[in-house]
Amino acid sequence: MEIDLLSIILLFLIVLFTFLSIRDAPSPDVHPLLLTSQSDVARVRYPEETSVYKSCQAQHGLSFLSSPNKYVKTVVDLFQNGASTGGNLFGSRKEKVNERITNFGSGLIKFTELSPQKHDLIGIFMENRPAAAHYSLISVSLSSSRPLLQDIINAINITGLTTIIVSPETLPIIFSASPAAKTLKYIILATTATTSVSLDTEQKARSLGLELKTFEDIERLGIENKIEREPRAIELTHSNIVASVAGITAAAPTAHKLKSSDVHLSYLTLAVTFERTFVAALLFAGAAIAFHSGDTSKIFNDAQEVKPTVFTSDPQFLTKFQETILQTYGNRLFFKKALDAKLSWLKKGRLVGNSIWDALVLKDVKAKFGGQIRVIFSATGPISQSTLDFLRATVGSQVIQTYGLTECTGVVAANSFYDYQPANTDKSSILESHVGPPLPCNEIKLINCEAKGYNVEDIPNPRGEICVHGPNVMKGYYKNTGETAKVIDSNGWLHTGDIGMILPNGTLKIIHVNW
Repeated sequence: MEIDLLSIILLFLIVLFTFLSIRDAPSPDVHPLLLTSQSDVARVRYPEETSVYKSCQAQHGLSFLSSPNKYVKTVVDLFQNGASTGGNLFGSRKEKVNERITNFGSGLIKFTELSPQKHDLIGIFMENRPAAAHYSLISVSLSSSRPLLQDIINAINITGLTTIIVSPETLPIIFSASPAAKTLKYIILATTATTSVSLDTEQKARSLGLELKTFEDIERLGIENKIEREPRAIELTHSNIVASVAGITAAAPTAHKLKSSDVHLSYLTLAVTFERTFVAALLFAGAAIAFHSGDTSKIFNDAQEVKPTVFTSDPQFLTKFQETILQTYGNRLFFKKALDAKLSWLKKGRLVGNSIWDALVLKDVKAKFGGQIRVIFSATGPISQSTLDFLRATVGSQVIQTYGLTECTGVVAANSFYDYQPANTDKSSILESHVGPPLPCNEIKLINCEAKGYNVEDIPNPRGEICVHGPNVMKGYYKNTGETAKVIDSNGWLHTGDIGMILPNGTLKIIHVNW
């Protein structure tokens, strides 16, 4: 039988098409079987509680991951490790930053007579900027994001602060708080080389009995103000922060680990413990950090300038971004087609960022974040599955939802990279998504919470109060052993007051948060 040239060409094209179809066939970013068992579960459990769940990277029988490497014991070590990579930090050379830290610390102790040996405290009340990350002694972070005067007064009185570092924007609030803040003596105003303290400002400080002038021992404190609770100061150690950095660093696969070439746009206030911990992780990696301009309405302008590769945010900002994009582009035919195609791939376990849809239709959306973003972390509260999917589809980056609280140095669990699955459970909780398995720096379990109607024997999945144990758990509430004993039991387990559900794949779903 003779085969003519046309038949040969047709046969070749059929074979080529088949080969390319097989090669380019949609395959998930990670094998689905790896997502069916994301935690290591203890074989023994006690009455009225679930088994203990640990990260598969720190299985039962192995120690918690308490440091990113054997040389890092303190936050200073984290910075020194990152500084060894060279490059820029906060727009300055790391060597210059280190010099300024030393000089400022020496001058601060001389001016205020604070002593690291006495565990003296220093307050930080300012917007995100390089200075806010440099100061030592024991730092008390006061939120500059929509602060309430009474919250500031409570924070000063609870911790007995004598010294606070402020910005020109937050100084008037401290002046207003001063009459009720009995211990406050010194104010350090963070200014630039081109600004100075006005005569009126100096006179105002003197009239209030304050001394106005133009960094860390073993702890930093975060002030929480939860509903139905008196404000309490949370005592965190170097070891807590280093352990959380180790957990964040280890949880990321090699392709997505923080690295010296990364650029972070810091938008969350540094009073948010997750942001401070994440900044510490960036310092360890030697990454560059850009602090936003101070106007949250101009975040995307800042992103155009610095072109971040990693970004942390609260769910409210990300949800607002989704709403804005849908209002702008949602009725356009090609946008709908692009979104449908990207969501379809996502359901099959594929996060695609370089398709024809990305190049022709979604490029303007991706450009909002500067066009270089590869990972977005959502912290401080619940985010919907639809927003997670929308961001993954339109921005084309990994979006990691975290769960944590200040008492655990900001983070307990986080979505696994490449896990785009919804929780697939009933809608009775605040999240239809899950927050992943525990990080390798801690372990979790649920205990019965009969007062709220949750039981570890509930069907189809156990439900109860989330308890956390590990080196990232706080030392306690500052000068408040009574409150500490209420939340940390004799075995070192922190009882969070939050309600969760353990899913069959070993991930945690949040049902209720004790805000």
